[in-house]
Amino acid sequence: MAGITLMTLFAMQTWLLQVKAEHIAIGVLFSMLFSIWFTLLLKKVEGNGGNNAMRAFLVYATARLLSAVAIIAAYMALTGQRGRQMMPFILLFATYFILLDVLDAVYMVKVTKAQLKEE
Repeated sequence: MAGITLMTLFAMQTWLLQVKAEHIAIGVLFSMLFSIWFTLLLKKVEGNGGNNAMRAFLVYATARLLSAVAIIAAYMALTGQRGRQMMPFILLFATYFILLDVLDAVYMVKVTKAQLKEE
């Protein structure tokens, strides 16, 4: 997340992108909150023997997707922006969302492989 934030700040200065500081703050806050939730969720599942790890991950991923849609809708409602005006925010937010999705999926593959080795 730090890397993508630094690349975004660099791109803003280099290509004069129309990304606002609150766009970055919303993306980072979203990623941080869901990363913390994912960590806590996995610790709880691990404490229960780890049998429901995949189910917990699917619930987490669904909740994260619905939250992302709600955040975009709320941003639209609060700012009154529509169409192309929303593109800088949506592109940046989607970048954070996809990055977090990839990191979570890679971690879940490792957890699942570790569980299979134990069995």
